[in-house]
Amino acid sequence: MRLLESLKMQRHKDFEVIIVDGGSSDKTPSLEADFASFFPVKYIRQRQGGFVAAVNEGMHVCSGEIYLRTDDDVVGSPDWLQAICESFSVSERVRVGGVTGPVSTPDEGLQNRDLFALQARFKTSNQLWRLIGWFYYDYLMEKKAFDISRDVRCGAFTFGANFPEATKLSGEIEVDHHESCNMAVRIDLLRKVGGFDNTFIETAEYCDSDVSYKIRKLGYKILFNPKALIYHYPSKQGFFSKRFYSYHRIENFIRFYFRHIRPNTLDKLIRFFAYICFLNTYFIYIFFTTGKIAALGSIPSSLINIPKYALITLFHKEGKNATHKIQK
Repeated sequence: MRLLESLKMQRHKDFEVIIVDGGSSDKTPSLEADFASFFPVKYIRQRQGGFVAAVNEGMHVCSGEIYLRTDDDVVGSPDWLQAICESFSVSERVRVGGVTGPVSTPDEGLQNRDLFALQARFKTSNQLWRLIGWFYYDYLMEKKAFDISRDVRCGAFTFGANFPEATKLSGEIEVDHHESCNMAVRIDLLRKVGGFDNTFIETAEYCDSDVSYKIRKLGYKILFNPKALIYHYPSKQGFFSKRFYSYHRIENFIRFYFRHIRPNTLDKLIRFFAYICFLNTYFIYIFFTTGKIAALGSIPSSLINIPKYALITLFHKEGKNATHKIQK
């Protein structure tokens, strides 16, 4: 509801809203009538289950030139849509395929975001935690953890877009990928790459980055506009419970990594396996602290899916053509 209320306050008025209902039991169907006097609203009852199916159904009925995917737990700043449109308007000098922006997350929300919840331990706990923090920030993240919308050699993504500094940039910058709940793309390009890939399942992590890389492979850029600001209020409802299902989270990451980044140097191979070990250790920690047995799924997922996607990359043309080189 707060998202729709924030859309009423947008400076840019030429847009439609598509609500894809995955099976709610509340008053979601009434939102079309509640907000139709402020902007065009299309309400869709989702036909197929799953997150990727939902965003693809929205794509199919989108009538505009720009498709903007967001979540129901965000609030857009008044300049959000205007800033996105301005970034696309520079296409005369830059081939812009997508635009993203800051996703400001309050401190309480950060505690619902996996690794953010461990950051205080990395900095203030005992020497073991500090050593883990050094390994994560300095080696795996290459001292770039707070860069904006970048992917490092091990496959991890940076998270600077979640902090206030992202709004203080002097102008637009080119980035590797969209922020997942602040993702604007040209609809013709999104349809050209086949929409969102439904092999990214459950929480569907990396399905958005997968689209970003495919669009970049077509020769277009993804721009980060510091004025395209949204506020994210992640809760422990909905997808949060699925974040313990580590089997598919690890598989989604491995699929994305081998498709677009690839361990094609010894340095990247070592960093990739180091990150896999780090992720597995994290999920083991989650198991011992929460008792969630599903967290241990990361171990068999790693053992099964690393050789699986390595072979797919080796023998399938798609894996080779989708590669994007990350500089050392």
